[in-house]
Amino acid sequence: MEENASGLGIEQRKRSMKNITADGMAYAVMAGLGDAYLPASLVLLGAGDFLIGLLAALPQIVGAALQFFSLSAMRAVKGRRLLVVAGSLAQALCWLPVIATMLWPGSLSPEIAIAFFSIGFGAALFVNPAWSSWVADLVPENERAGFFANRNRLMQAALFVATFAGGWAVQALQLQYSAGVAFAAIFGIAFFARLSSAWFNARTADVPYEAKLASEVKFKHLFLLPSYRNELWFLGFVALMGFSVQFASPFFTPYMLHDLGFDVGALGTLTAIAIVAKIVAFQYWGHAIDRFKNSTVLLATALLAPIVPLLWLFSGDFWMLCIFQVFSGFVWAGYDLAVFNSALSLVGRELRPSFISKYNIFSSLASAAGALAGGAFLLAFPDVSLLGFSGILLVFLLSGVMRLATVLVFSPKIAQGRDVLNRHEDRAMMFRIVAVHPTQGAVAQVVHGWDFTRKIVRDGTQTSHEMLREGLEATGDIVRSGSRRLMSKIGRKGRL
Repeated sequence: MEENASGLGIEQRKRSMKNITADGMAYAVMAGLGDAYLPASLVLLGAGDFLIGLLAALPQIVGAALQFFSLSAMRAVKGRRLLVVAGSLAQALCWLPVIATMLWPGSLSPEIAIAFFSIGFGAALFVNPAWSSWVADLVPENERAGFFANRNRLMQAALFVATFAGGWAVQALQLQYSAGVAFAAIFGIAFFARLSSAWFNARTADVPYEAKLASEVKFKHLFLLPSYRNELWFLGFVALMGFSVQFASPFFTPYMLHDLGFDVGALGTLTAIAIVAKIVAFQYWGHAIDRFKNSTVLLATALLAPIVPLLWLFSGDFWMLCIFQVFSGFVWAGYDLAVFNSALSLVGRELRPSFISKYNIFSSLASAAGALAGGAFLLAFPDVSLLGFSGILLVFLLSGVMRLATVLVFSPKIAQGRDVLNRHEDRAMMFRIVAVHPTQGAVAQVVHGWDFTRKIVRDGTQTSHEMLREGLEATGDIVRSGSRRLMSKIGRKGRL
């Protein structure tokens, strides 16, 4: 039987690739039913704003802490499959205490649920480097683009269906059972989905792996060596933007459920709308980067990001919020892609794993700090008013202001960012990194799914496709012209 570079026969490799795809779909179901609705379940169990902020922060802290040990674990455990299966099982088992708190709630139920969810989240991030290198060895390089494109489309379909159906399932179950039982039911499905994910990983062929010591970007290099100044500026920008975003992001769910009085079905619908918007917008931003440079798209979307929370200050109407979610998905699709491309381009291939690890640490800790700061602000200043806004709406306002300040401070560096190749296979890599993290109380980022969406709406959207393309190109011309003027101003004055 013919073998590939990994030493596996063709049939064995094909079975492994099918298992990898099935693992991804099961993971997406877990995220759509579990990660998406845990904040809503805690709100209905009486968790306050600080605990909702802690739910967004603690998983990031645990994940960042475990990043320090990921590479060491790969060197110590020769079989990457064993490491991945163990991490998958650990995350699955962490859903059982969460389910128990839904069925038998007590005074510490929110804290227990947050603790075990964070441990599971950290376990998934801990084994991610092993999973990535393992899959790279299993899938031949000349097949990766097509394989991951198909896998990601199926994951997005599973994520969309699970997220949309989860909200309406909870609403229907609540007609006959308590809210705790309703959430326990969908979390039970999330548990079995992640358990099946571990099973699919166990059925995937292992590939011998020899850990090699590679060059590394260390923290002392970033802070002490002038040659790493651009990398430090980039990490600072991403960290401060993450802090500003997470200052408000965890509180969209309690705002919708408590302040606006929406039910869980409406919450699921709004989340699903944001997912579809990101699916559609991602491909357009990819074309925009190809034509107008990565730094142009990063600057444009960073300038649009402050508008996202500010829109919620002016309307609580469900249909207006649907429009806001479309805009949010459009903006974050471009921002995530541009940031990811920047992270790939700043260092060479040999240094990339260690730099991405530092990127994850900076981003996770800053996001955690932002979520805790938002919760602490609501706890300490519940009645403070500014411009007529108070409570969560004031947090939205402050988040928008902080985002804008961050962009203005870092815009000279953004405008001078180097151009990067926006390859199809690089865009496909994004899904595993950003597709399933909680934001606005739900799953956030789903990318690289235009092909899937096009199969459903091809006939009805061809005209709008061309119109939006033309509009985006015109917008890109304007943004590029503006960035050139900004760089010219910087060159004349040496500052903004």
